[in-house]
Amino acid sequence: MSNIAKDIIRYFETALPGYPFNQKLDTEFVDELLVDFGKVDILEETKSFRWYYNNEPVKNARIGLRRWPANALRRQNQGFKKRDK
Repeated sequence: MSNIAKDIIRYFETALPGYPFNQKLDTEFVDELLVDFGKVDILEETKSFRWYYNNEPVKNARIGLRRWPANALRRQNQGFKKRDK
């Protein structure tokens, strides 16, 4: 497991209020996020997610945490396309 994956997992476990942390499940989840969104800083996006929701527990946190970097990647790609024109 990479250091960044360890940092993200530690953040899930200790910094996300009400997050239903599960070592096995979240290790797989983080590995998938890092593969699927390799161009996105997952830890930074996780921190943004936390503070967007005012440090409050979020229902279906994993779904939100997956959509957040997906949206960040979409914004990045749109920005690159605009610059290429």
